[in-house]
Amino acid sequence: MLRLDQHRPGKNIKTQHDTAGGDHIVNIRQLLAVVTAAAAFGTAASANAALVTDCPVTAIVCYEYDNAQAAVALTGLPTRVGDDMQFTPASFLALSNGAGFVTAGPANFVFSRVWTPGGQEIASLTVNEEFDYEIVNGGDVRATLYMQARSNLVSSDSLSNLWSLPIAGDSGGPQIANLSGTLLTAANFVQAANDMRVTIQDTLRANAGAGQLAWIQKKFTLVTETVVPVPAAVWLLGSGLGLLGMARRRQLIG
Repeated sequence: MLRLDQHRPGKNIKTQHDTAGGDHIVNIRQLLAVVTAAAAFGTAASANAALVTDCPVTAIVCYEYDNAQAAVALTGLPTRVGDDMQFTPASFLALSNGAGFVTAGPANFVFSRVWTPGGQEIASLTVNEEFDYEIVNGGDVRATLYMQARSNLVSSDSLSNLWSLPIAGDSGGPQIANLSGTLLTAANFVQAANDMRVTIQDTLRANAGAGQLAWIQKKFTLVTETVVPVPAAVWLLGSGLGLLGMARRRQLIG
């Protein structure tokens, strides 16, 4: 199983209430500083663009990705922890301070290859996300997740789905929310699910009218896998095709 968890807080958004007037005050300057830093990071990444292959000799699961793809400005770059890949976004935030609908994203992070050097199958691909959010005096926030797994071996092997988390009404202060989705890759691929292109798209939206505040922020991403042996039938199919090819070549030579 390939699983992505998002659950650790990064920089928290600090808000406070004016006890005299009851108005909700947001430190916009602090938020702009964080967003500016994230944009600067994205510019620096573009200047050092490279295709990264993360596959140490002890790896059960390996990854390949472009370190300058546009999503990096929001998601940050992944870091290997064992066989996991960890993201810590600098700032992936949608905030509306009475401005109506505000959207962050979509951020499409693509692993051009997720594969198992030992040939085991990735049984499933799961994304678990966690967000900080707050809604004051009404409004709503929404997180949307789209996932696609597409085989690098057979173009017809492809699987995708969309999940959404809508939240409305006064939250009573900052809260935590979770969103998850799963693709059963091994069960739905015709060929072995051991070499695939994985796309993870995230979009955040905040909506607040006059006198309202709404924000939602993604915090942490962890990519983990559980692998299973490739079914014998798949190996037999592959070896059978190989034997047929050898027999055909011998006939041509003869």
